[in-house]
Amino acid sequence: MRKLWASALVVSLFLFSTQVALPAGMYNKVGFGVRGGFGKHMMADKDVWKIGPFGNAEVKFGLHKNIMIGLIGTYGAVPRNYDEKWWAEAHSAADEQHNFLAELGTWIYFMPEGKFNPYLNLGTGIYSWYVQDENNKNVHIYDLKGKRLRLRDQQLTFMVGAGFEYMVNDYFSIGAGGRFHYLSTVFSQMDEDLKDTLGLPEGLVEGFAGITLYYPVSKDSDGDGVPDKLDECPDTPLGCLVDERGCPIDSDGDGVCDGLDQCPNTPRGCKVDINGCPIDSDKDGVCDGLDRCPDTPAGVRVNSRGCPDTDGDGVYDDEDKCPDTPKGCKVDEDGCPIDSDGDRVCDGLDRCPETPRGMEVDTSGCALVKALEEIKLQVNFGLNEAILDDATMQKLNEVYAILMDHPEIRVEIAGYCDNTGTDAINDPLSKRRAEAVRDYLIIEKGIAPDRLTAEGYGSKQPIADNATPEGRAKNRRVEFKIIE
Repeated sequence: MRKLWASALVVSLFLFSTQVALPAGMYNKVGFGVRGGFGKHMMADKDVWKIGPFGNAEVKFGLHKNIMIGLIGTYGAVPRNYDEKWWAEAHSAADEQHNFLAELGTWIYFMPEGKFNPYLNLGTGIYSWYVQDENNKNVHIYDLKGKRLRLRDQQLTFMVGAGFEYMVNDYFSIGAGGRFHYLSTVFSQMDEDLKDTLGLPEGLVEGFAGITLYYPVSKDSDGDGVPDKLDECPDTPLGCLVDERGCPIDSDGDGVCDGLDQCPNTPRGCKVDINGCPIDSDKDGVCDGLDRCPDTPAGVRVNSRGCPDTDGDGVYDDEDKCPDTPKGCKVDEDGCPIDSDGDRVCDGLDRCPETPRGMEVDTSGCALVKALEEIKLQVNFGLNEAILDDATMQKLNEVYAILMDHPEIRVEIAGYCDNTGTDAINDPLSKRRAEAVRDYLIIEKGIAPDRLTAEGYGSKQPIADNATPEGRAKNRRVEFKIIE
């Protein structure tokens, strides 16, 4: 008997070890089931037995989320087929065969999370049977050697079956299925020749329906499929996927467990809501937590870090050390203005980018020209003359340069004489001297006429002593007065 159960255990463990585990379901549950149905012998030379009632009970335990193992006990009584005789001296047409099966089984469930849960059933065990007559007395026969024997035997079985359970709730199911038992010759005590003579069957098939009650072996307070004694995280929220320790799995590390996380691929570092979805306060497409500029105005273009380029210099605000750079300035890699000539007017806005260092400039970056208050040049003439000689024209060229540098000014050209002669002579002479200078600057140098006026003041405003030849030479002059 020890050899019998050892063999059954080895075969069942082999069948269990070769199965591929499927996702979650039956782990750590104990099931108690009862079945009722009909059985029929088959694979025999003679159709000796009819269909008879069968019933079984089973107890099973969940080793894995979709695999259970357990014990199955089956009994069935099969009446004789009246048209067939096992042997010439059969006692009665009312003989009945009593069948007992004790098997170690494996259940592989394919849809353990659903209401409808189909399964495959594999197993091995012992089949024992005997025959009684209509008076419930054991039937005896004579073997081929004339020895009287009780009509009974036992055999090693190999079982395969399939069925389904409909889970009414977590603790109760109804179902139906069928099993085929191959009846081997292992452990048989009947002579082979006698078996051939009797035409014993090699198979038994049964169909059944029944119920199963389930109960967890140990308490699972948070319902995550890991019993409390093994659960390192016993307060896991309902619905979370957990690891083998019973702790929530959080694939994207956002603090919301897989199973409850409606956005399971959130980038790491994002702040999320209670559903595990990224929060984006400024609606710029970059989640809070990764957004370095969380107050970006709506609709503004941002970089991958959520920052705009406020000053439009091509350097985004999170890297811009000079975020208020004026529009149009050229900037360096830090977003700060480049000022090649150091005049405090950035390249890009500097209209004079090569201004010598230290020179005062205006807002356009060009050298600042101070307002001209006076022109200190003057030209002199010979006695009773209004002719421009080479030396005079050289000085007038300097006046021309000043006028060109200061296009904003208008100038009065004032002519003067010494005290030689009368006013009637000196007044028109001084005027001619002023007009000669004006004509040169307009005709020869191109100064606009409306910028120059000519006046003669005679000898009334000497600048030197008319008593000496030197003093009189200085008084024969033309001066330049800025009038606006």
